[in-house]
Amino acid sequence: MTGQSIGKGSFKYLLFLIVMNAAVLLALYTVIDTNALLATEHGNNLLRIGVLLFVVELLIFIGWSSVLVCGWKTSIAAFVLTFLIAFTAEALGVNTGIIFGNYYYPDILGPQVVGVPILVALAWEPILFASFYMTDILVPVKEKDSFWKKMLLWLGLAVIGAVATTAWDMMMDPFAVSKGWWVWRDGGPYTPYIAGGVPISNFVGWFITAFVCQLVCRFIKIRGPRTNHSPYLTLYGPVGLYFLLFLMLFSVSVIILKRPDVAMIGTMCMGPFLVVGLLRILNMHENILAGLAFRGKSGVIADSSMKESGQEE
Repeated sequence: MTGQSIGKGSFKYLLFLIVMNAAVLLALYTVIDTNALLATEHGNNLLRIGVLLFVVELLIFIGWSSVLVCGWKTSIAAFVLTFLIAFTAEALGVNTGIIFGNYYYPDILGPQVVGVPILVALAWEPILFASFYMTDILVPVKEKDSFWKKMLLWLGLAVIGAVATTAWDMMMDPFAVSKGWWVWRDGGPYTPYIAGGVPISNFVGWFITAFVCQLVCRFIKIRGPRTNHSPYLTLYGPVGLYFLLFLMLFSVSVIILKRPDVAMIGTMCMGPFLVVGLLRILNMHENILAGLAFRGKSGVIADSSMKESGQEE
Protein backbone atom coordinates (compact mmCIF):
# COMPACT_ATOMS: atom_id res chain seq x y z
CA MET A 1 0.00 0.00 0.00
CA THR A 2 1.47 3.34 -1.07
CA GLY A 3 1.57 6.40 1.18
CA GLN A 4 -1.12 8.17 -0.81
CA SER A 5 -3.54 5.22 -0.53
CA ILE A 6 -3.21 4.64 3.23
CA GLY A 7 -6.67 4.94 4.77
CA LYS A 8 -8.56 4.05 1.60
CA GLY A 9 -10.28 1.19 3.41
CA SER A 10 -11.46 3.36 6.30
CA PHE A 11 -12.72 5.96 3.83
CA LYS A 12 -14.70 3.32 1.92
CA TYR A 13 -16.23 2.31 5.26
CA LEU A 14 -17.20 5.95 5.84
CA LEU A 15 -18.77 6.15 2.38
CA PHE A 16 -20.78 3.03 3.26
CA LEU A 17 -22.00 4.74 6.44
CA ILE A 18 -23.01 7.84 4.50
CA VAL A 19 -24.96 5.83 1.91
CA MET A 20 -26.58 3.58 4.53
CA ASN A 21 -27.67 6.42 6.80
CA ALA A 22 -28.86 8.49 3.84
CA ALA A 23 -31.02 5.53 2.77
CA VAL A 24 -32.52 5.27 6.27
CA LEU A 25 -33.25 9.00 6.31
CA LEU A 26 -34.85 8.80 2.89
CA ALA A 27 -37.08 5.96 4.09
CA LEU A 28 -38.07 7.98 7.17
CA TYR A 29 -38.99 10.89 4.93
CA THR A 30 -40.84 9.08 2.14
CA VAL A 31 -42.05 5.67 3.32
CA ILE A 32 -42.32 5.54 7.12
CA ASP A 33 -44.82 7.59 9.11
CA THR A 34 -42.15 8.98 11.43
CA ASN A 35 -44.51 10.93 13.69
CA ALA A 36 -46.73 7.90 14.30
CA LEU A 37 -43.72 5.66 14.92
CA LEU A 38 -42.09 8.01 17.43
CA ALA A 39 -45.38 8.54 19.23
CA THR A 40 -45.05 4.98 20.55
CA GLU A 41 -42.65 3.71 23.19
CA HIS A 42 -41.37 1.18 20.67
CA GLY A 43 -40.52 4.02 18.26
CA ASN A 44 -38.58 5.96 20.90
CA ASN A 45 -36.66 2.82 21.82
CA LEU A 46 -35.75 2.36 18.16
CA LEU A 47 -34.54 5.97 18.03
CA ARG A 48 -32.30 5.47 21.07
CA ILE A 49 -30.92 2.23 19.62
CA GLY A 50 -30.30 4.05 16.35
CA VAL A 51 -28.35 6.77 18.15
CA LEU A 52 -26.25 4.16 19.97
CA LEU A 53 -25.49 2.30 16.74
CA PHE A 54 -24.63 5.56 14.97
CA VAL A 55 -22.13 6.54 17.67
CA VAL A 56 -20.56 3.07 17.60
CA GLU A 57 -20.27 3.20 13.78
CA LEU A 58 -18.46 6.52 13.98
CA LEU A 59 -16.19 5.39 16.82
CA ILE A 60 -15.05 2.48 14.63
CA PHE A 61 -14.22 4.91 11.85
CA ILE A 62 -12.30 7.41 13.99
CA GLY A 63 -10.42 4.62 15.76
CA TRP A 64 -9.46 3.03 12.44
CA SER A 65 -8.41 6.34 10.88
CA SER A 66 -6.63 7.67 13.95
CA VAL A 67 -4.43 4.59 14.30
CA LEU A 68 -3.44 4.90 10.63
CA VAL A 69 -2.68 8.60 11.03
CA CYS A 70 -0.62 8.61 14.20
CA GLY A 71 -0.37 5.09 15.67
CA TRP A 72 -1.94 3.24 18.58
CA LYS A 73 -0.30 5.07 21.48
CA THR A 74 -1.13 8.56 20.27
CA SER A 75 -4.67 7.52 19.31
CA ILE A 76 -5.39 5.94 22.69
CA ALA A 77 -3.91 8.92 24.55
CA ALA A 78 -6.04 11.37 22.54
CA PHE A 79 -9.20 9.29 23.00
CA VAL A 80 -8.75 8.79 26.75
CA LEU A 81 -7.88 12.43 27.49
CA THR A 82 -10.66 13.93 25.37
CA PHE A 83 -13.17 11.47 26.82
CA LEU A 84 -12.11 12.44 30.36
CA ILE A 85 -12.26 16.16 29.55
CA ALA A 86 -15.73 15.87 28.01
CA PHE A 87 -16.97 13.63 30.84
CA THR A 88 -15.58 15.97 33.52
CA ALA A 89 -17.18 18.99 31.86
CA GLU A 90 -20.53 17.16 31.68
CA ALA A 91 -20.24 16.01 35.30
CA LEU A 92 -19.54 19.56 36.46
CA GLY A 93 -22.46 20.81 34.41
CA VAL A 94 -24.93 18.25 35.71
CA ASN A 95 -23.90 18.45 39.36
CA THR A 96 -23.00 22.12 39.76
CA GLY A 97 -24.35 24.05 36.76
CA ILE A 98 -20.79 25.17 35.95
CA ILE A 99 -19.67 25.35 32.29
CA PHE A 100 -22.93 24.52 30.45
CA GLY A 101 -25.72 25.65 32.74
CA ASN A 102 -28.45 24.11 34.86
CA TYR A 103 -29.51 20.79 33.32
CA TYR A 104 -29.81 17.06 34.00
CA TYR A 105 -30.05 13.74 32.15
CA PRO A 106 -33.14 11.54 32.64
CA ASP A 107 -32.71 7.76 32.56
CA ILE A 108 -33.07 7.55 28.79
CA LEU A 109 -29.60 7.35 27.24
CA GLY A 110 -28.34 4.32 29.12
CA PRO A 111 -25.92 3.79 32.02
CA GLN A 112 -24.81 6.90 33.93
CA VAL A 113 -21.87 7.77 36.14
CA VAL A 114 -22.41 10.72 38.52
CA GLY A 115 -25.42 11.69 36.44
CA VAL A 116 -23.68 11.62 33.04
CA PRO A 117 -24.59 8.94 30.46
CA ILE A 118 -21.48 7.20 29.13
CA LEU A 119 -23.02 7.48 25.66
CA VAL A 120 -23.01 11.29 25.89
CA ALA A 121 -19.30 11.45 26.71
CA LEU A 122 -18.55 9.04 23.86
CA ALA A 123 -20.68 11.10 21.45
CA TRP A 124 -18.20 13.96 21.79
CA GLU A 125 -15.47 11.95 20.06
CA PRO A 126 -16.67 11.93 16.41
CA ILE A 127 -17.32 15.70 16.24
CA LEU A 128 -14.02 16.45 18.04
CA PHE A 129 -12.14 14.19 15.61
CA ALA A 130 -13.78 15.71 12.53
CA SER A 131 -13.26 19.28 13.76
CA PHE A 132 -9.63 18.66 14.70
CA TYR A 133 -8.64 17.44 11.25
CA MET A 134 -10.88 19.98 9.50
CA THR A 135 -8.75 22.72 11.08
CA ASP A 136 -5.63 21.11 9.59
CA ILE A 137 -7.30 21.43 6.21
CA LEU A 138 -8.09 25.09 6.81
CA VAL A 139 -4.71 26.14 8.20
CA PRO A 140 -1.97 23.50 7.84
CA VAL A 141 0.90 23.69 10.35
CA LYS A 142 4.35 23.50 8.78
CA GLU A 143 7.02 21.47 10.59
CA LYS A 144 9.69 24.08 9.84
CA ASP A 145 7.78 26.78 11.76
CA SER A 146 9.35 27.99 15.01
CA PHE A 147 8.00 26.76 18.35
CA TRP A 148 6.28 30.07 19.19
CA LYS A 149 4.74 30.34 15.74
CA LYS A 150 3.43 26.81 16.14
CA MET A 151 2.02 27.75 19.56
CA LEU A 152 0.13 30.69 18.10
CA LEU A 153 -1.12 28.51 15.27
CA TRP A 154 -2.22 25.80 17.72
CA LEU A 155 -4.20 28.36 19.73
CA GLY A 156 -5.81 29.67 16.57
CA LEU A 157 -6.57 26.17 15.32
CA ALA A 158 -8.05 25.22 18.69
CA VAL A 159 -10.38 28.22 18.45
CA ILE A 160 -11.44 27.26 14.92
CA GLY A 161 -11.89 23.63 15.94
CA ALA A 162 -13.99 24.68 18.94
CA VAL A 163 -16.21 26.79 16.68
CA ALA A 164 -16.59 23.87 14.23
CA THR A 165 -17.54 21.59 17.14
CA THR A 166 -20.01 24.04 18.68
CA ALA A 167 -21.61 24.60 15.27
CA TRP A 168 -22.78 20.98 15.36
CA ASP A 169 -24.56 21.50 18.67
CA MET A 170 -26.69 24.28 17.17
CA MET A 171 -28.83 21.47 15.72
CA MET A 172 -28.07 18.74 18.24
CA ASP A 173 -29.35 20.48 21.36
CA PRO A 174 -32.81 21.50 20.08
CA PHE A 175 -33.41 17.97 18.79
CA ALA A 176 -32.17 16.31 22.01
CA VAL A 177 -34.25 18.48 24.35
CA SER A 178 -37.32 17.87 22.18
CA LYS A 179 -36.87 14.14 22.87
CA GLY A 180 -36.15 14.62 26.56
CA TRP A 181 -32.62 13.24 26.30
CA TRP A 182 -31.53 16.08 28.57
CA VAL A 183 -33.51 18.84 30.26
CA TRP A 184 -32.64 22.50 30.81
CA ARG A 185 -34.24 23.39 34.13
CA ASP A 186 -34.52 27.11 33.33
CA GLY A 187 -34.82 26.91 29.56
CA GLY A 188 -33.07 29.49 27.43
CA PRO A 189 -33.36 32.06 24.60
CA TYR A 190 -32.15 29.74 21.81
CA THR A 191 -35.15 27.99 20.20
CA PRO A 192 -37.42 28.82 23.19
CA TYR A 193 -40.33 27.21 21.31
CA ILE A 194 -38.70 23.77 21.72
CA ALA A 195 -39.05 22.41 25.27
CA GLY A 196 -38.37 25.83 26.78
CA GLY A 197 -35.21 26.52 24.80
CA VAL A 198 -31.47 26.24 25.33
CA PRO A 199 -29.36 28.73 27.33
CA ILE A 200 -26.47 30.58 25.67
CA SER A 201 -24.22 29.24 28.45
CA ASN A 202 -24.56 25.81 26.84
CA PHE A 203 -22.76 26.95 23.70
CA VAL A 204 -20.14 28.79 25.75
CA GLY A 205 -19.53 25.51 27.60
CA TRP A 206 -19.30 23.61 24.32
CA PHE A 207 -16.75 26.09 23.00
CA ILE A 208 -14.61 25.96 26.16
CA THR A 209 -14.70 22.15 26.38
CA ALA A 210 -13.94 21.70 22.68
CA PHE A 211 -11.14 24.29 22.83
CA VAL A 212 -9.40 22.42 25.66
CA CYS A 213 -9.82 19.09 23.83
CA GLN A 214 -8.46 20.53 20.57
CA LEU A 215 -5.44 22.05 22.30
CA VAL A 216 -4.67 18.85 24.21
CA CYS A 217 -4.83 16.87 20.96
CA ARG A 218 -2.36 19.29 19.37
CA PHE A 219 0.20 18.60 22.10
CA ILE A 220 -0.41 14.86 21.96
CA LYS A 221 -0.06 14.76 18.19
CA ILE A 222 3.14 16.82 18.07
CA ARG A 223 4.79 14.55 20.67
CA GLY A 224 3.76 11.39 18.85
CA PRO A 225 5.37 9.69 15.86
CA ARG A 226 5.46 11.31 12.44
CA THR A 227 1.95 11.29 11.01
CA ASN A 228 0.73 9.88 7.70
CA HIS A 229 -0.66 12.54 5.37
CA SER A 230 -2.65 10.43 2.94
CA PRO A 231 -5.58 12.43 1.50
CA TYR A 232 -7.92 9.62 2.57
CA LEU A 233 -6.92 10.18 6.19
CA THR A 234 -6.42 13.92 6.47
CA LEU A 235 -8.74 15.30 3.79
CA TYR A 236 -11.47 12.98 2.48
CA GLY A 237 -12.10 11.32 5.86
CA PRO A 238 -12.52 14.44 8.02
CA VAL A 239 -14.65 16.24 5.41
CA GLY A 240 -16.76 13.10 4.90
CA LEU A 241 -17.26 12.63 8.65
CA TYR A 242 -18.17 16.28 9.19
CA PHE A 243 -20.61 16.02 6.28
CA LEU A 244 -22.21 12.88 7.74
CA LEU A 245 -22.65 14.56 11.13
CA PHE A 246 -24.22 17.54 9.37
CA LEU A 247 -26.43 15.38 7.17
CA MET A 248 -27.87 13.42 10.09
CA LEU A 249 -28.80 16.45 12.18
CA PHE A 250 -30.02 18.49 9.23
CA SER A 251 -32.30 15.60 8.27
CA VAL A 252 -33.69 14.90 11.73
CA SER A 253 -34.28 18.65 12.22
CA VAL A 254 -36.50 18.61 9.12
CA ILE A 255 -38.00 15.09 9.29
CA ILE A 256 -38.45 14.49 13.03
CA LEU A 257 -38.19 17.88 14.72
CA LYS A 258 -40.14 19.57 11.90
CA ARG A 259 -38.08 22.74 12.32
CA PRO A 260 -36.47 23.80 9.02
CA ASP A 261 -35.31 26.98 10.78
CA VAL A 262 -33.06 24.90 13.03
CA ALA A 263 -31.77 23.05 9.96
CA MET A 264 -30.96 26.37 8.28
CA ILE A 265 -29.11 27.64 11.37
CA GLY A 266 -27.06 24.44 11.35
CA THR A 267 -26.35 24.89 7.65
CA MET A 268 -25.09 28.44 8.19
CA CYS A 269 -22.89 27.31 11.09
CA MET A 270 -21.47 24.06 9.67
CA GLY A 271 -21.75 24.92 5.97
CA PRO A 272 -18.68 27.20 5.72
CA PHE A 273 -16.41 24.45 7.05
CA LEU A 274 -17.81 21.97 4.53
CA VAL A 275 -17.44 24.45 1.67
CA VAL A 276 -13.80 25.13 2.52
CA GLY A 277 -13.12 21.40 2.84
CA LEU A 278 -14.74 20.74 -0.53
CA LEU A 279 -12.72 23.54 -2.14
CA ARG A 280 -9.52 22.04 -0.75
CA ILE A 281 -10.45 18.67 -2.28
CA LEU A 282 -11.22 20.28 -5.65
CA ASN A 283 -8.00 22.29 -5.52
CA MET A 284 -5.98 19.16 -4.77
CA HIS A 285 -7.51 17.33 -7.73
CA GLU A 286 -6.89 20.31 -10.01
CA ASN A 287 -3.22 20.30 -8.96
CA ILE A 288 -3.00 16.55 -9.61
CA LEU A 289 -4.54 16.93 -13.07
CA ALA A 290 -2.29 19.89 -13.83
CA GLY A 291 0.74 17.85 -12.75
CA LEU A 292 -0.29 14.91 -14.93
CA ALA A 293 -0.85 17.25 -17.87
CA PHE A 294 2.54 18.85 -17.34
CA ARG A 295 4.29 15.49 -17.11
CA GLY A 296 2.45 14.31 -20.21
CA LYS A 297 3.43 17.44 -22.08
CA SER A 298 7.02 17.11 -20.91
CA GLY A 299 7.05 13.51 -22.12
CA VAL A 300 5.77 14.53 -25.53
CA ILE A 301 8.40 17.27 -25.81
CA ALA A 302 11.14 14.91 -24.68
CA ASP A 303 9.99 12.25 -27.14
CA SER A 304 9.83 14.82 -29.91
CA SER A 305 13.33 16.04 -29.08
CA MET A 306 14.68 12.49 -29.19
CA LYS A 307 13.12 11.93 -32.59
CA GLU A 308 14.58 15.16 -33.89
CA SER A 309 17.99 14.20 -32.55
CA GLY A 310 17.70 10.81 -34.26
CA GLN A 311 16.73 12.42 -37.55
CA GLU A 312 19.66 14.79 -37.36
CA GLU A 313 21.99 11.93 -36.72
